[in-house]
Amino acid sequence: MASIDCNGLSIKEINQAIKEGLHKDGEVHVANPNSRHNLGVGLDQPGKVVFQGSVGYYCGGMLKQCTIEINGNAGWSVASDMQSGTVVVHGNSSAAAGAAMRGGTLIVHGSSGPRTGISQKAGTIVIGKNVDYMSGFVMQRGLMVVCGDTGDAFADSIYEGTLFVLGSADDLGNDAIITDSSDDDKLKVSDLLSKYKIAGIPENPEFKKIVSGKKLYNFDKSDFKLWRVAL
Repeated sequence: MASIDCNGLSIKEINQAIKEGLHKDGEVHVANPNSRHNLGVGLDQPGKVVFQGSVGYYCGGMLKQCTIEINGNAGWSVASDMQSGTVVVHGNSSAAAGAAMRGGTLIVHGSSGPRTGISQKAGTIVIGKNVDYMSGFVMQRGLMVVCGDTGDAFADSIYEGTLFVLGSADDLGNDAIITDSSDDDKLKVSDLLSKYKIAGIPENPEFKKIVSGKKLYNFDKSDFKLWRVAL
């Protein structure tokens, strides 16, 4: 296992050291990240990186293959544009976590800020507590599980993909509807929560399944008011 102390190093030097450590040892522990931005971006190799503290904006962006674990909080857009691999945040995440991700898995054990999973194109997002407003906006594919409450306009203007909410989902966005969960749905969610050890889940939880009503797939002048709000 390789160890890196961020004190006295530039972001470029830290990221270069992470790549070298992954290549040589397969696992890298990073001390004193001190909420600095752009850590662990563009990693494209197997292995594990553990940040011992909070990170700033864009940590784990464009990730492939690698597993990143953050023992703290994450700033804006953690795991944005992720292609594959796994990012686990043991604290909270800020706005736009998992934005435009195309694959992989993002786990946030705490709460996540506004626009979590915006424009999600594939992959899996699990939030252990709450999400803020407009999370799930314009979701195109993939899976999102929220184990707490949702903010305003949740799942607004989604096209495909599936979202599950354990807490309140009182303000759904345009064209988002609640439907029945299948036994396979329940098993999939249960397996995810068990695998990543999400705390505070009651026995036999009743998640609400949210999907697209598909009214926004094609323009219909009779739905003009709906389109006007969406645009």
